[in-house]
Amino acid sequence: MPAIERPRLLELPERLVGENIVVRPYRLGDAAAHFAAVQEDRAELAEWVAWTDNFQTLADSEDYVLKMAGRWVTREGLIMGIFSRDEKTLYGGTGFHGFDWKVPSLEIGWFLRQSARGQGIGAAAVALCCKLAFEKIGANRVWGTVDVLNDRSWRLFERVGFTREAHLRGECRDHRGVVRDTFVYAMLAREWQRENSAFS
Repeated sequence: MPAIERPRLLELPERLVGENIVVRPYRLGDAAAHFAAVQEDRAELAEWVAWTDNFQTLADSEDYVLKMAGRWVTREGLIMGIFSRDEKTLYGGTGFHGFDWKVPSLEIGWFLRQSARGQGIGAAAVALCCKLAFEKIGANRVWGTVDVLNDRSWRLFERVGFTREAHLRGECRDHRGVVRDTFVYAMLAREWQRENSAFS
């Protein structure tokens, strides 16, 4: 895969449509749905991510969705919401927040509200993101990290077809100050081409 010299010029679809979900960039009007998703599962999310305290009010979510919408336009961040097919309910968020355009390599992440778990929604959303990365962006590699104790997330990586590349022992402190082990997962373009039929 060639390097991407001008990522701002990438032509990307505004909606990724799956069987039961739509994954799309945030936009004006999404704040209430975003805030509701965080509120539903604030305590559980706080076990794994540091950002829940950033969303104490609806205005916090309004600020966030507009910021992410702007970053989508400039390709500085490709963060999207995971919506129901009618786009009335936000199941969670996903997208790419780390880039090495020379490879090109994209770092993926996600969260799901409690009521959306156990239904294949997360795996479908990550698969749609991989389709975007490999078939539209021209990425060579999609990768992510996960706390070893977060078995829901690392099992999701494996369901979509990612390979565990590393187990980094005592690699960092989490947002609560606890030293953690980290798994690194990745998928390459050639692997996506071989495996994506399961999600087409």
